[in-house]
Amino acid sequence: MTYIRRAIESLLLEAAKHFPVILLTGPRQSGKSTTLQRLFSTHAYVTFDDPVIRTQAERDPALFLADHPAPVVFDEIQYVPHLLSHIKMEVDRSRLRHGSYVLTGSQAFSLMEGVTESLAGRVAVFELLQFSYSELPAIKEMNEDRAFEDIIRGFFPGPVAQRVPPVLFHGSYIQTYLERDVRTMHAVGDLRAFQQLIEILAANIGQVLNLSKIGTLCGVSHTTVRKWISVLEASRLVYLLRPYNRNLRKRVVKSPKLYFTDTGMVAHILRESNPRALRNGVMGGAIFENAVIMDLVKANYGKGSPWQFFYYRDNNQVEVDLILLRGSEHIPIEIKLSRSPNDHMIAGLRSLKKLIKAEQSYLFSSRKESVTMPDGVKAVHWYHFVREERSLR
Repeated sequence: MTYIRRAIESLLLEAAKHFPVILLTGPRQSGKSTTLQRLFSTHAYVTFDDPVIRTQAERDPALFLADHPAPVVFDEIQYVPHLLSHIKMEVDRSRLRHGSYVLTGSQAFSLMEGVTESLAGRVAVFELLQFSYSELPAIKEMNEDRAFEDIIRGFFPGPVAQRVPPVLFHGSYIQTYLERDVRTMHAVGDLRAFQQLIEILAANIGQVLNLSKIGTLCGVSHTTVRKWISVLEASRLVYLLRPYNRNLRKRVVKSPKLYFTDTGMVAHILRESNPRALRNGVMGGAIFENAVIMDLVKANYGKGSPWQFFYYRDNNQVEVDLILLRGSEHIPIEIKLSRSPNDHMIAGLRSLKKLIKAEQSYLFSSRKESVTMPDGVKAVHWYHFVREERSLR
């Protein structure tokens, strides 16, 4: 198997010099275990995916830690959350050196609650999603056909590094996710309705969430939809892009937009396997937007999350796909698959410029050459921007 280095590696190694516990969260099969075993090769490795190991830890946590002394990597710690308090006691009692306990978890929200209560001040927390383009070998000539081949393949290590056929990988992933994570950890009673929810969300990526409408389509209440989306977000199958409303008096949309963390998963759910048909179909623009936004999010996590991500929409129909925010610095971005940028595409950017201070606004497109448009909006090729990570420096 080819190992592809992750951008987050330097952050993990630096944190291990200062904290006794390191926690790396992220979706299943995003490369957490592989990365940590490579970085911390002298640590013992224990996975709580093994039900026998899990039972031992649940039965007698103190004895379990004695039998598995630091330094150690504990994989999928969310299965034994009560172990966190015993790790705290061991850290405090033994004055262990930094980097003694390295943990992974695939259920961010529930896990973080336990970490906050048990390991505050003792743990450094990071998140690892699928590959970003900045982590992969550079592509000399990125065109639309190549982009949509990547979109259908997705960015999990399985299809990228291990060459697992996407249809096999994503089909297995969804089935395992439903049977193991959802059924056992969240007690979702109606798996058929839950799977229908996933399909509806995939068909509406990039849209403002309407919980009542989605609930009607699934045959469940809007409160159930809210709970189930929280499950999807916690396990990092989906990403919620919150609306921007900072320091603006205008009334703005308050509901988030939803994207999938991996476009290959979306393509599989939508049964799309032909790159050109997907590009030219009704979902082409939305899944391309999904791919670009999530690539920036993934690269941002790899650098320690210096930026916040928002979209903008108000009641005057002013809309911008993405706003990157760091302190008082704003970078508005509009994303279009087209090769021919025009003034209509940047109407939202130009209107937003009157409301917030942004040194530079961008239109991401498939045009090879960069060009400056009215009001200083810069039209750039999306791949060159995300590959060079100019926005994240």
